[in-house]
Parts: sequence; structure tokens; C-alpha cells
Amino acid sequence: MILGSDCDTELFAMISWTLWFRCNKSSFSPSGIPLEQVLQHAYEGLQEFWTANQPAQLQRVRPRERWSDPHAGLYRINFDGALFTSLDRARIGVIIWDCNGLVMASLSQAIPLPLTVLETETVAVARALEFALELGLDSVILEGDYEILMKSLMQDSLSLATSGLLIQDVKVIAESFQCISFSHVRREGNKVAHNLVRHAYHVTGFSVWMKDVPSHTLVSYQADLPIS
Repeated sequence: MILGSDCDTELFAMISWTLWFRCNKSSFSPSGIPLEQVLQHAYEGLQEFWTANQPAQLQRVRPRERWSDPHAGLYRINFDGALFTSLDRARIGVIIWDCNGLVMASLSQAIPLPLTVLETETVAVARALEFALELGLDSVILEGDYEILMKSLMQDSLSLATSGLLIQDVKVIAESFQCISFSHVRREGNKVAHNLVRHAYHVTGFSVWMKDVPSHTLVSYQADLPIS
């Protein structure tokens, strides 16, 4: 009946999956998705699917993305986040570079498991900005590979998504900087932050490296250094 109607079949499928996920989650935890948020979660999940699949055909012909020198005096911040549902935790990774492309500091951290990927990424970007402020930096370029989030941060309007309040909190933190800009990059240009997320799998609280990165991220870090 659905396939023969004018209904959005992709959205219907995502709503059905979200209802199943909510029922399954509620069986093990009282903090399952509230029923009134099912439609919004389904829509966000569909947006994530579209975002993840749109660049797939273009990735083969795009040049490798690496460090691009920001203006003098600006620091580049790369961040990433991932869900580890088997551990009921999420992990975030942050790296801050100076204007010469050298690492200022890096961070891996474990956080309580949010409900969606978007919420995880939003928590990650908030932690990245707080990390920069803790280091006394006030002029930054923030780069992330989650397009939905980066577009929301670039817009002045209030997001209606379930993570809208989290995004608004990030914008409030951003007001603490003298100069700040947001930039969407592909995963190829965010490998170090992604590897810091993987390292966070072994972190209970958080770990910080000053002017350094964990040993297993050295290859991706050195590959992203500017060509002398």
C-alpha cells in the first residue's frame, strides 16, 4: 500500500526502523527515544544516510585533501565523534594545529552515549571549542566532516532538530572567540581526528597530548603536514 501511494517510502522505512529501535532500546534502558521525537529522529537518520551516500561516487576523482594553511594567527581545530553502542559509550577526538600545520594539542575522550550521531558530533564540537579556550586560543578555524552539523553552525537560524539546543550551546561557546569560522571537510581531510576517536576506545575518561599525538596516529598526522 505504501509503495503504491504518494508516501515518501524512504522516510516511512526510517520511521519504521526508529519505532523498532525505540522499542528495543526501551526494553534495556528507560532512556529510549521519546515517542514524540520518533519522527524527528527518523528524519535526521534519513539525512545522515543521504549525506553519507551522496559523496560516494565522487570520492574516486577528488584529489587527496590535506592541510591548507589558514591565515597567520589562526589555529585550525579538527574534531570527530563516533558511537560505540556495544560499550554504551561514545568517543570524541580533537586536534588543534598552529598556522604552520604543527600540532598544538590533541585529545581523546569517552562520553555518555547520546541517542544519535548528530548529537555525538555536536558534543564533540562543543568539547573542541572548550579545549581551545582552555589553551587560551581566541582565533580559530573549526573543521568537521559531518555536513549536517557544519551547515547548522554556519546558519543564524535556530535548528528545530532534537539536537537544536546542543547546537545553540555551541554557538554560545563560539561567541567567546575573537575570530571563528566553520568549514566542512571530507573524511579524507579529517583523518587525525578520526584516529583520535579510535584511540578513545581505550580511554576511560580523557587523555590530552601537548604538542603531540598518540603513537598510532603519527602516520596520519605526518601525512597531513604541509609540504616543505
